[in-house]
Amino acid sequence: MSTPLQDYIKPLSFCDRGEQLKGIMPLTGMSRLADSLCHQNGEVEIELAFDIDLSGNRILRGHLKTSLALECQRCMKAVATPIETDISLVFVDSTVANKQLFSEYDPYILNEPTLVIRELVEDELILALPIVTFHAEDECAVAVLQAVEEVEVLQPVEEKKPNPFGALAGLKKVKPDDE
Repeated sequence: MSTPLQDYIKPLSFCDRGEQLKGIMPLTGMSRLADSLCHQNGEVEIELAFDIDLSGNRILRGHLKTSLALECQRCMKAVATPIETDISLVFVDSTVANKQLFSEYDPYILNEPTLVIRELVEDELILALPIVTFHAEDECAVAVLQAVEEVEVLQPVEEKKPNPFGALAGLKKVKPDDE
């Protein structure tokens, strides 16, 4: 059983000590993520490992796993969407962030010595949201309703309409050939 995580950490100290965090965090209180959710019930499973890489960069690698109640774009009702995402960050200050490009890490600018874990997790979940979500066709109320409405409708047989110029054909004089 996982335990709740602390709210604030000093990430540079955690990197220096090679700390690892593993636990759960409730979705409640993630106000920016809440705008995309139908409800905030549930938790996020979190695994974070702080370290220093071979280049001397202080890094964070981790994994997040949760199920979010997103809105189905067909029926506009909640659909449980599993979200799993990996985190690979390098901690930098604002002066270094503009000068160095880190190919395998996303830069995370630290303006203060402390980091709010909830905000970091919320940012990563927002980035992991799918563009559109919907139920499977057999589970979505709208898709099932559309399948019922798609009953084959017989097309009426077209009647042959009279040519509107048919009456004029009779008035046409037949010119006798030269006699």
